[in-house]
Amino acid sequence: MTQKRGASGGGDAGFTLVELIISMLLSLVVLLIAGGVLVSGLSTQQTVKSVTSAATVAQQIVRSVQSGVRNASAVTVISNTTTGTQLLIARVIGSDPASTASSCQAWYYTPANGGAVYTKRTTPASVITLPSGGPQGVWTLLGVGVSPIAVTGNVFTAPAGSRVDLTFNVAADSHPYVKITTTTYTPQTPTVSSPCF
Repeated sequence: MTQKRGASGGGDAGFTLVELIISMLLSLVVLLIAGGVLVSGLSTQQTVKSVTSAATVAQQIVRSVQSGVRNASAVTVISNTTTGTQLLIARVIGSDPASTASSCQAWYYTPANGGAVYTKRTTPASVITLPSGGPQGVWTLLGVGVSPIAVTGNVFTAPAGSRVDLTFNVAADSHPYVKITTTTYTPQTPTVSSPCF
């Protein structure tokens, strides 16, 4: 009597070609989904990084202006409509309690090179004029990528002489911008006079 071997009775167990192709396709789908999540995460991380950097620049400018204006006995803004530059000037009371000497502090906005804000302080107090052709001398760069908000067209305004309005955008790469609108008041009765003005 002879025995027949059944199709499933052998020791040749393994995967068929169809099973291998299906498993490879499923692995490919999983890898594509994981890769898409990774690329999306990296793109979001870059956007967050650029917005955070722009917000840091904006905060640095605002803190500098607020610190000066809060200690100011007078403020004024000089604008050049042809070049789009602006100069915010404040006569600042010294931080030394033993001295009553004042300083002059200025913040200069220029639309050149993507828009930038600089600051300068003179002690003892002396006139700071609107630079022509960019900041000359000792100016400290506070931030770049700054532009005025279209509604006002100005970065600095001092409508009442006792307050300063800051309205500007800071570029944030692929994100449109970080928008700043704030007001700072000087506690003093404003008197615009020499030596700062």
